[in-house]
Order: sequence, then structure tokens, then C-alpha cells
Amino acid sequence: MAGYAKVSSKGQITLSAGVRKRLNIKPGMYLSVVADEEGVYLIPLKESISQLKGVVAVDGSQNFKQVRQKTMEEVVGENAKSD
Repeated sequence: MAGYAKVSSKGQITLSAGVRKRLNIKPGMYLSVVADEEGVYLIPLKESISQLKGVVAVDGSQNFKQVRQKTMEEVVGENAKSD
């Protein structure tokens, strides 16, 4: 099934009704966005992100603000190296 989508100024796209119906994509669902050398793939997730809470066991409490900040710094550093 082929289709076209135009990217908005906000980086958003709209999936056609036929694609949404065929893949049973409902409003509010999450899609995994996978990019590789061939292109970009959108894969409907069977569960929402919030349903994954607790799937991975961790030792002790987590400071997610700190983890997010560290990850962002690492990504920025990697991007700076590749420029």
C-alpha cells in the first residue's frame, strides 16, 4: 500500500484514512519511527508508552530528569563530533 504525506511546518504528517484503517491506527496511538539507509518506517505500537512502565527491572529509585539531561548531553556531544 503506497501513499503520500506532506510534512507540515511543525514536522507533522497526516496518514490517509485508508492507511489508518488498514493498520487499525486510532487517535492517540503511538507509532515507532524507524529511520535507516532505505527510508523511514512507521510501526504502530501495540501498547502505549505508559503501559511499559515497570517492564525493565532497576535497582533503587531513578532520577529521570538527571538521566534525560545526561542522555541529551551525550547526543549533543555525538552530533558535534560528526559535524
